Amino acid sequence: MTSLVVGGAGVIGRRLCQKLAESSVGTIATTRRLEHAPFHRGVRWRALDLATFTGWDDLLDGVSTVYHLAWSTIPSSAGLDPARDILENVVGSVRLMEAARRYPGIRIVFASSGGAVYGAPEQLPVAEHHPAKPLSAYGISKLMVEHYLEKFRRLHGLDGIALRIGNCYGAGQTELGGLGAVTLFTRAALRGEPVKLFGNGSTVRDYVHVDDVVSALLAAGRMHNVPGPVNIASGTGHSLSELIAKVEAAVGQRIIIEPIAARPFDVPASVLDIRRASERLGWAPVIDLDLGIEMLVNELRTEADVQCGSPFTSIATSPTISTVPKATLAP
Repeated sequence: MTSLVVGGAGVIGRRLCQKLAESSVGTIATTRRLEHAPFHRGVRWRALDLATFTGWDDLLDGVSTVYHLAWSTIPSSAGLDPARDILENVVGSVRLMEAARRYPGIRIVFASSGGAVYGAPEQLPVAEHHPAKPLSAYGISKLMVEHYLEKFRRLHGLDGIALRIGNCYGAGQTELGGLGAVTLFTRAALRGEPVKLFGNGSTVRDYVHVDDVVSALLAAGRMHNVPGPVNIASGTGHSLSELIAKVEAAVGQRIIIEPIAARPFDVPASVLDIRRASERLGWAPVIDLDLGIEMLVNELRTEADVQCGSPFTSIATSPTISTVPKATLAP
């Protein structure tokens, strides 16, 4: 049994490769640049650019599960060149599906976005049957790949599932593009550096620790012919203001906030209903935000960049987060 992790050098991919290696699962992982590949005993790395790669047949031979994590854009960048976003990510993903359908028994687990595909929710928490009306090019592209995965399932019998992942956080996230509000706030607090905050701090998001995301991916990889989409999140919403207070308490230092205008594609609130994950995958998160921040602080304090305090500006572009009173959340 061999697993293929497409996009294995990101924060989720690294943890997933580590877990697969610890379980003695034969693992092939890909990244656009091999110098970014972490070392895990038992993991074989291949250079692969999703936009241009055509050697899927050779790569998929002998593979039982494909974890499709690769994506070249983020919510704030996809709309700058939507055509490129489609060509690189949607077309590249369809090429993967075209090849995978020729290998009976392969299962694809696709990392979609729980925050981007739904758009502005009509009620909270958002269940998978909620209309998908993405506001961003990023969300539209993720939803397109979901639709193609379903199309290949119905027409060609390809075994695949889309996991709509909430706002994932954990040590190892990149600062480029302003992804990962939890990590950015925590890193900035440890360094005593300012954070640019989009909006007034009221935007609500559903933050899920990377270890919980990885356990969901592994659960989905073990379950065959279980359709999606499936929300993967904590099931609890926190505003940016609440997040800031939690980080400050964990670090013991105030965060310097530089407020700037909210962005048009950021929805006011996103909290996901995770009951289907329990029903179909037997999965539930085990790390709440307080514990996750504590774990993150401990991990970041060991990083050399925190110790040396090299100058940079953190930009929190997390979905506009507002605190939604519990009374307004749908049961």
